[in-house]
Amino acid sequence: MAATDSHKKILFLAYYFPPLGMGGTQRVAKWCKYLLRAGWQVSVITVKPIAYYAYDESLLAELAGVRIIRTGSLDPGRLLYLLRRKKTAAPSGASGKSTWLYWFLLPDPRILWAPFALWHAWREIRKNKISFLLTSGPPHSSHLVGWLLSRFLRIRWVSDFRDAWLREEFSQAPTILHRRWQNALEKLVVRQAHALTAVSQSLLHELMQKGRRAQNTSYFLPHGFDHENFSIQIKKNGNQFTVTYVGAISSIQDPRPLLQGYRQFVQQAHLLPEETRLHFTGADLTGALNNWIAENALAAYAQLAGYQPHAEAVKAMRSADLLIFIANPGTGPTVIPSKTFEYLAAGKPILAIGEKIEGVQILMENACCRHCAFDDIAGIMRALLAFYAEFCSGQTSSSRPHLEFSRAHLAQQLAEILSKL
Repeated sequence: MAATDSHKKILFLAYYFPPLGMGGTQRVAKWCKYLLRAGWQVSVITVKPIAYYAYDESLLAELAGVRIIRTGSLDPGRLLYLLRRKKTAAPSGASGKSTWLYWFLLPDPRILWAPFALWHAWREIRKNKISFLLTSGPPHSSHLVGWLLSRFLRIRWVSDFRDAWLREEFSQAPTILHRRWQNALEKLVVRQAHALTAVSQSLLHELMQKGRRAQNTSYFLPHGFDHENFSIQIKKNGNQFTVTYVGAISSIQDPRPLLQGYRQFVQQAHLLPEETRLHFTGADLTGALNNWIAENALAAYAQLAGYQPHAEAVKAMRSADLLIFIANPGTGPTVIPSKTFEYLAAGKPILAIGEKIEGVQILMENACCRHCAFDDIAGIMRALLAFYAEFCSGQTSSSRPHLEFSRAHLAQQLAEILSKL
């Protein structure tokens, strides 16, 4: 039975929320957008400005009508912003993970935001008689706030996992005692949430096993694409073969094998810069991309746009002749990066480099996608030559986006989950 209008009130707890940029912030933002259109009253508790890699003010344009409450915090990102009075954080080879803080702050350094979030969420729920609460993690400390609110206010609580509680790529549990405590907190959240959602099937299965949850209380809700972002026609100029990577450059998305393979590709095909270009659109969290390009003698071929508003990132995907997807060795198999579905919606051929994570498997099943091992430089070169031959012959394959991955459809699924509660 559908929720009645009096019960169509939801509060989201989301530390990462627009105008913060990058893919993860859009999950809750798009749910807000489409639930609001479906007649829901939507509120969000988030943090005041923090030192962060990317801001995208354009994302706020879609959220008129959403009640956004920004709170203080004592976490490192907020304190750094107050000290510097500067939004943008410096690049870091560790992708911004201050791993030493996990010695003292569990489950993560954002636990210092939790008291502020708890107080404001408590007041918002009681004042507006809100029926549903959704906490989105990371940071997974937000789930602990959800657990407390559900216990004391008897609100229906959905715990949403955009990522695993512990990722092996990062040192979030420096000792066995830390790991045991982290596992205990994770089990508490997974067992106590009224409903559980996760961005990948494998992550959902892993969480269900840890929490011994029933199938009908746990749901696969992936990231998706917003069909409205892909509705404007894009016309490509010229016959230049454009190879495009969209997303952050980081310690877990290393472009060096791509650069080496691309260098061999242009040498093998005897291509000039006016015949092919390698585009990068996204934040360089390593600060080393320019040096890596110079080391491979690709300065004339490479174009670095840096972080762009989301509309420009979508335009870059749709203007490409080939899209690049990278997953470093050791990337957890449960990962589906948010751009996976936007790559599908762009309808372009895709070269996936690295681990066959769940996101890569989705691309291989639903798009014209070739896969190369991370260190297979010759294989990357051959794949680029094959894609280039298809481009020159006009036989490039395209994919059609699956509507089950649209943000509007996923918001409808979330509304149905809430109705069941």
